[in-house]
Amino acid sequence: MANEFRSALATLIVDLATPVGGYYLLRAFDASPVWALLLSGLPPAVRVLYGLIAHRRVDGIGLLVVAFLAVGLATTLLTGDARLMLVRGAWFSTLAGGWLLASMAIGKYPITYQAARTLLPGRGSRLDAAWDAHPSFRRAWRTLTVAWGVGSLVHSGLSVAMAYTLPVDEVPGLDAGLSVGFFLLLQVITQVLLIREGTLRQVVRPAAAAAGGR
Repeated sequence: MANEFRSALATLIVDLATPVGGYYLLRAFDASPVWALLLSGLPPAVRVLYGLIAHRRVDGIGLLVVAFLAVGLATTLLTGDARLMLVRGAWFSTLAGGWLLASMAIGKYPITYQAARTLLPGRGSRLDAAWDAHPSFRRAWRTLTVAWGVGSLVHSGLSVAMAYTLPVDEVPGLDAGLSVGFFLLLQVITQVLLIREGTLRQVVRPAAAAAGGR
């Protein structure tokens, strides 16, 4: 899953670094905080649109990015409240956290396990066999789902607190750092749990060995 981790980290950096850099650049040219926040949020939306045009594919997260940008535009036109725009990322974290935790009770598999099956194409049957055979395997993915869900909600709460207590110009950079920090922390927790549990390694290695034998 190392390649998937690097890809996710690269996307996270691009989607955070570009808006943050754009915000401070626009502020340097005396743009108002509201319009700097709105315009600096365009690059992630452009990335999503490019993916739709070039690959004829758009993911659920990408659609949410565009949706939040649209909400941000409506917020700008209706209220002109920069602090309300600062918490747009917290809306996503809150939704993601609630969705992760709800998946523990709805459906057979938690969201983190479903994501793993998507990221490991061709190995779904091995994963499902491990899920059915090993309680520790099920426990690991449920623990990860709770960790990511709670982490997303804590991140959302901290983002809202920063948005409404700190100077507006300090928040974009600090919030980006907070997002990267939470992502890395949760990734470390994920890798430690999966390595300790060990079953995922047994699932991945047979497929790699089979590929090497061809």
